[in-house]
Amino acid sequence: MAFYVIAREGATPVAGNMLLSLTTGLQEIARANEVSIGGEATASTVNRFAIRRSTTNLTTPTAQTPAKMSSTSPAAYTDAATTATGEPTTAAAPAIWTYALNVFGGVLRWVAAPGQELLVQGATAGSNEFSAESSSGTGVISMQIVFEEI
Repeated sequence: MAFYVIAREGATPVAGNMLLSLTTGLQEIARANEVSIGGEATASTVNRFAIRRSTTNLTTPTAQTPAKMSSTSPAAYTDAATTATGEPTTAAAPAIWTYALNVFGGVLRWVAAPGQELLVQGATAGSNEFSAESSSGTGVISMQIVFEEI
């Protein structure tokens, strides 16, 4: 199994807007194993982040090619994005991952316990994507998601 990373550096979050998005093809599966966020704010600022499943995919995303964690890995089939002309519609259900942190130098690293990874599996368009977004706060951050294709 090949591991990949998508990242966003020096971003100023906007509540409800996507920071990173991971999309698979309709018959493909990606499993997120780690989410890391590092704060870069110049004063004490609390931000809240969530990863939510999408009910509709991004509109015209600016694609980001996932980086290989091993030079011997094949090119990723999973797509990533950091911006888009239209935000995804996220599920009304609670987030599948949510945390708050003080981004004045705060660091958050979530690593999935075995069997508790975040899965993105495409069965129909709209169900094959999840997005990391800001729920509140505007402190500057950098973040990454490590995932594997299975």
